[in-house]
Amino acid sequence: MDGSSQQGFQQTLGRFSAACDQAGTKISTKKIVVFCLSRHRRQCFLQVSENTLQQVETFKYLGVVCTRDENTNKGFDTRISEASAVLRELYRSVATKRELSNTAKLSVFKSVFLPSLTCRHES
Repeated sequence: MDGSSQQGFQQTLGRFSAACDQAGTKISTKKIVVFCLSRHRRQCFLQVSENTLQQVETFKYLGVVCTRDENTNKGFDTRISEASAVLRELYRSVATKRELSNTAKLSVFKSVFLPSLTCRHES
């Protein structure tokens, strides 16, 4: 992240923090980490209410470990392409069927497509 984008993100984070304060909620800075994805190793210093957020080199999201190494991040691409294949099949076999109600179609979508995207192929 270059200096201008880090500054812009810090401003956005400040506005979010102010809105949380105004709403009476508190941001837990112990649960927030910063992951700076860049071609070059950089330090990213972001703060919430005088607390500097911890920067991490790796993190796990939706079962995929993300690092600066692009090869590790291919898990996202794989999961998205698998979920896209499921969505195409659902479109052909469910979405185009007039005899199914929209509620039934949405139910199938929620029980088949979303888990394939977020939790591999659990249904």
